[in-house]
Amino acid sequence: MPRRFLPKQIANRPEGLAGAGRRFVLVLVATVVGLSLVLAAYFYVQQREYNRFSFQNIVWEGAQFRNEHQAFRAALLEYLNNTPGATEQEVRRRYDILYSRLDMLLTGRASATYQADSDLSALLGRIDPIVRGWESQLTSLFAGNRAAGDAVAVSMRKLDADFSAFAAGVNAIGIKRVDDAREKLARLYNILIAAGVVTWLLVIGFAYALMRQLRASETAHAEMRAMTNDLEIARRQAEEASRTKSNFLATMSHELRTPLNAILGFAEIMRQGIFGPVGNSRYDDYLDGIVKSGQHLLSLINDVLDMSRIEAGRLELTETELDIGQAVDHALDMVTVTASGKGVVLERALPAILPRLQADERLVRQMLLNLLSNAIKFTPEGGQVEIAAALLGEGELAIRVRDTGIGMSDRQLQKVFEPFSQGDSLRAREAGGSGLGLPITKRLIELHDGRIHLASRKSNGTTATLVFPAGRVCAAGATP
Repeated sequence: MPRRFLPKQIANRPEGLAGAGRRFVLVLVATVVGLSLVLAAYFYVQQREYNRFSFQNIVWEGAQFRNEHQAFRAALLEYLNNTPGATEQEVRRRYDILYSRLDMLLTGRASATYQADSDLSALLGRIDPIVRGWESQLTSLFAGNRAAGDAVAVSMRKLDADFSAFAAGVNAIGIKRVDDAREKLARLYNILIAAGVVTWLLVIGFAYALMRQLRASETAHAEMRAMTNDLEIARRQAEEASRTKSNFLATMSHELRTPLNAILGFAEIMRQGIFGPVGNSRYDDYLDGIVKSGQHLLSLINDVLDMSRIEAGRLELTETELDIGQAVDHALDMVTVTASGKGVVLERALPAILPRLQADERLVRQMLLNLLSNAIKFTPEGGQVEIAAALLGEGELAIRVRDTGIGMSDRQLQKVFEPFSQGDSLRAREAGGSGLGLPITKRLIELHDGRIHLASRKSNGTTATLVFPAGRVCAAGATP
């Protein structure tokens, strides 16, 4: 026996796990992305801070400022002592370099660092005016005023302590910044370690969730495979049962029709009195009832057998080039008596010239007869049934049967092509019928590679259209 699965076994549990897995993956991705953005922002800030401050640059600038002061002082003393090789140009060059160093400390990139320290700012405040004043004294010295040079030398000696204090202060700042950088680096290492731990935990969690998801998917796939196998077995059993039923009904054609035809034949002989009168006149009514009931039963049997042959695939087309006008006239002849008895007017609206059709003539007549019979059956007295034909733009041939009958609702239209289903069951029971006329017609037109279209509105009539493909339309011929 095929296994039976509860709906929640197949859908709810795997789908629930899949939803949880998707949510976990989204949370994981969002967490990793957020953590990456935070770390990137932190590294960016630290990099900007590092670019803004360089310990080596500040210490080097402080030391060079003191060294340039000493170099200028040595060049000046050599010039005052008339040391061989000492020149005015060398003294001016050394002063210019010292002056440039001072200007760099006051306005350069690291000036904010010096200004932020009160001691260094005070030292620069004392040194700056003195160094700038040396320019005029040097001019007097080179003009022959040795006293001006001696005054510069004395003031330089007095500034030795300030230059040394400035260099020492710069070194202190550098050392403090190095300590701060080490602390930040230690904190950064801790953050990186924490981030690594969190990332690994997330990766482990993701791997665990993925494994659960894979197991759930494998389980779901296994259940789906089992269900598919069970459904395939059930489908084969249903097809086999259907084939058995169809073959049984198809092979019962002779056994059912032969005795029924005999009953109808004998009843008709008795009704016509071929071998003499029956006797009592009441028997005539009984014989009429036997004939009519037998004909109705034969019609139902024919419908069931036709449907069975179609489902069993035992109905084959015998194709010829048929005249559409003649096929329509033949179908109209067969329903004229019925239409007259109900007071329904039949209208034939075919063009003068219609193409011939490559099709099975008997089956085409059966389709037309089914549509006309249905239209007459559900059209009240005084109504009208019209049959028309025309070529469509794509070269297809359409045959339309339109009535002014009771029509159908949208719900009834959805079920009308199901076997044994009837649009208006109450009226169908009153009029008789197996409910197979439209399903048989649909299958017969599909055997011809065509289609049927049904349009209807409640109390507004029904229009049924058979559409044959362009490949079955032959050369045009006159319609009588």
